[in-house]
Amino acid sequence: MSDVKVIDSDGHVAEPWEIYRSHIDPEFRDRAPRRVEVAGERRVVVDGTSFPDFVRYGRRPLGVAGEHAELARPVQRPDLGEGGQDPSRRLSDMDAEGISVAVLFPSGASSMCAVQDPKLEAALYRAYHRWLGDYCAKDGTRLSGVALVVGRDASLGAAELNRIAGEPWVVGVLMPAHVGERNLDDLSLDPIWAAAQDADLPICIHAACGRPPYALGTDESSDNLFMMHAMAHPFEQMRAMAACIGGGVLDRFPQLRFAFLEAGVGWIPWWLDRLHEHATGLPGHVPLMRREPMEYVKAGQVFFSCESDEVMLESALEYLGENCVMYASDYPHWDCSFPNSVRLITGRTGLDPAMKNNVLGGNALRLYTRLA
Repeated sequence: MSDVKVIDSDGHVAEPWEIYRSHIDPEFRDRAPRRVEVAGERRVVVDGTSFPDFVRYGRRPLGVAGEHAELARPVQRPDLGEGGQDPSRRLSDMDAEGISVAVLFPSGASSMCAVQDPKLEAALYRAYHRWLGDYCAKDGTRLSGVALVVGRDASLGAAELNRIAGEPWVVGVLMPAHVGERNLDDLSLDPIWAAAQDADLPICIHAACGRPPYALGTDESSDNLFMMHAMAHPFEQMRAMAACIGGGVLDRFPQLRFAFLEAGVGWIPWWLDRLHEHATGLPGHVPLMRREPMEYVKAGQVFFSCESDEVMLESALEYLGENCVMYASDYPHWDCSFPNSVRLITGRTGLDPAMKNNVLGGNALRLYTRLA
């Protein structure tokens, strides 16, 4: 497998909070978010408004009354955090893991959707893009990333997408699984889908756990991180898939590709079958869905990232086919498998060489066509 070009379809940076002041347009600098301590509690302040529960820490152990303040909420793995901010360290770790190219996602910047002014939100995303562009420039042949756009004002989001699409590091567009109270079938989002399709940039759906935009399961977890994290990613991807497929987004934009990330793949065959069952029984509720759910996967419009160690990978590939599932490292987050995530794929005896090649890189090239 040494000749395989391994593409990490979903790695992360650990962008410093300070970039929102250092890299933002000067006219927005005084309005940049800042973190403050109030009575030992960390809060986020934006435009003079304090958000005391910006991050939900999930400090109540299950079966125990009340939170345990000493319970930490992990984000970066302590031994890898440096690589999330220093591209030289990251490239060294990529070499150790066997990764040729990494597609980079933020660790917190997508939570700036909580800002109420769309123009300020867009400015914060531009600040992040400047920082990420500098990070990727360390080796533009190996480091790429996805851009953030404003969803609540889709015209502004589309304009920003058109502007950033020409940057050499951009290979996709990050969107949450919902925009405020709107799901992704909402027609108001069509300008973003149209701009992405025109730019040949895939839409990458990636949830957040315990931070804006708050995922399904956040309030239902009773402030327990075990439940919150276990639910957030798959529940949000189920929501997003159902809205995109059932709402006709993939029919209105037949050249647009969607990736549903960081939730594994074991549940996807079951979910596609359930969507088929409900579309058959409730056709009046999905009038814009023109094909069977599985047909969108077969058509090359839908992709998924897997966990290297998930036990259902072979079974999912048998159902889904070998052209839609991608390797992802999740580096440098606390639950990544560094330095073994690539080897966990190559060492599987239930996957033939062609399947391994597709999972490790071939399918990412189909999604992120700018990497070809």
